[in-house]
Amino acid sequence: MARQDRLLQEDVHDPYFVKQKYRDPSVCEKCSVVFKNGAFEWVKPIPPSAAKMVCPACRRIADKFEGGIVTLEGGFLSQHKSDILNTITNAERAEQAMRPLERIISLTDRGAKIEIQTTYEHIARRIGDAIHKAYKGELTVQYPEGEKYARVFWKREGR
Repeated sequence: MARQDRLLQEDVHDPYFVKQKYRDPSVCEKCSVVFKNGAFEWVKPIPPSAAKMVCPACRRIADKFEGGIVTLEGGFLSQHKSDILNTITNAERAEQAMRPLERIISLTDRGAKIEIQTTYEHIARRIGDAIHKAYKGELTVQYPEGEKYARVFWKREGR
């Protein structure tokens, strides 16, 4: 007979998701995303009976605790920066429409390199895929084992 007193580990631990559900409906005091029917969504108008809370994305942003990082670099980036920044903005909007907690925490422009911190791994991947689809180049995506995190690297030289 097998032992029943083992400590079971979660596959992926995310300290920003609480174990208990939020009251239905609840609204984030910072970004106005609504928790309704077991999911976060953008709702207008906000239900007047909604309880107040701070959503996991706003908590991550306040703590500067990213769930993904995107690094873009190369000569092509310097030559087409405004177009690439527009692609990043469009990718963020598209991801937020499906997953309201997926957001850009920060975008740091270092000249020939841009670093983007994101709240979760999905938006990091979407940004990398959007840049790669539009401008080709080399795309690498890494998911460290046991972590809810993505590292996305994109590079293209010249033209």
